[in-house]
This record gives sequence, structure tokens and C-alpha cells, in this order.
Amino acid sequence: MHIERLDFENSPYLGVYGLATDRVVLVREGLQERKLEVLREVLKAPIIETSIMKSRIVGIFAAGNSNAILVPWYVWDAELEHIKGQLKEYNIETQVVPFKSTLTALGNLILANDNAALISAKFSREEAKELEDLLGVEVERGFIAQYHAVGSAGVVTNKGGLVHPEATDEELEWLRDLFKVDVYVGTANMGVPFVGSCMLANSHGVVVGHLTTGPEIVKIEEALGFLD
Repeated sequence: MHIERLDFENSPYLGVYGLATDRVVLVREGLQERKLEVLREVLKAPIIETSIMKSRIVGIFAAGNSNAILVPWYVWDAELEHIKGQLKEYNIETQVVPFKSTLTALGNLILANDNAALISAKFSREEAKELEDLLGVEVERGFIAQYHAVGSAGVVTNKGGLVHPEATDEELEWLRDLFKVDVYVGTANMGVPFVGSCMLANSHGVVVGHLTTGPEIVKIEEALGFLD
């Protein structure tokens, strides 16, 4: 299966608690083994259970792609060493980098795949250049449907993208050109427009919140490139 419904302790907001790239999946600590197994099976990547700044909302704080995972500058040393140690153990060549910025909700403010990244305009141009170097891709500052929280308003992989339903046709064309994949509008969890908060996705599959409807799943599968 390329897509599965799941909840994290009865919450359908999976993207709040995790980050998926093609190489690795970061999730909050304390999930049942059965749910971890679903994540492994669908996303086909090693899983690192962790906290960030002693918090379980890993997906709010972490962002990245196959090249780098960015965490707030205030990440605890023990957490950083744990993530680095796990990456080394799995032989994953992704660096994890504490990013020095007054902005800490990196997962909310950065949307990235292995081709490009869209970051909130709240980041300075200097920060954008630094993020470009770290992620190893082209970086643009901007909005999705007038929202700064581009990481919450969208999800993008190396196969496709899904964004807030109020995104304009011009925005969709720009996003397609930036990320080099097809990008569509849609919702999850029975009409929630902030799709990035509702799912974990990479090129192998997508795990969506358990409230996501059948029609939403069809649209998600199409947008993320899983319909034949």
C-alpha cells in the first residue's frame, strides 16, 4: 500500500509529530510498535524516535530533505547526539543541523523536497542563503494562499505536492516550477486545509490522519503521484 490512515494517540495531525524524507523519518517518542510498523511499511525508511527541545511536536520544529534535517538552535545536546547517532547507525548520509534563527517552528515555515525549498518570508535573505547552502537546493521566500506557514499549508515530495485549497492557479504554476513536480490543491482530515499538518509523506508513500475521507485520499494519491 502507498497510503494508510493512522492516528498518533488519537490525534489525526501526524505532520505535527513527525518529518519524513526519502532517507529517514523522525517521529515523536512513545508511539506503539504497531503504528511504527505502519510507518516503516508505507514510508520505507528507517525511523528515529525523538523529542526536540523536550517536546513531542517534532514536525513543528524539524524540517528538511535528503541532504539535511534542520532543527532549532535550542535543541538539547542529548537530542542532537541521539539523532546523529541513529543516522550513523543506519548509515544515512543526511546531516542534522541546529539552525541559528529567532524562528524555531522550522517545520511550519519550511517546505522542501530534494529539488527546492519554499520558506516563509519571515526568514531574512541572509537566512535564505544559509538554508540554500544547508539543504543543497534552490530556496525561495514566499507564501502559500497568503499564509506564512508554508510547511503547514503544503506537503511536497520528489513525486508530487498538495497544498492549501485557497492557493491560486498562479501559485500552483510557480510551485510546480520551483519543486519540479506536479502540485495540486486539496484537504485532509475531513476538510482541514493545512495538509502539511495532517500527514507524513515521501516518494514511497503517505500516512494520513485517520479522519481523512475517501475522496480526500483519492486526491492525495493523485497529487503525490501514487495513482497509476
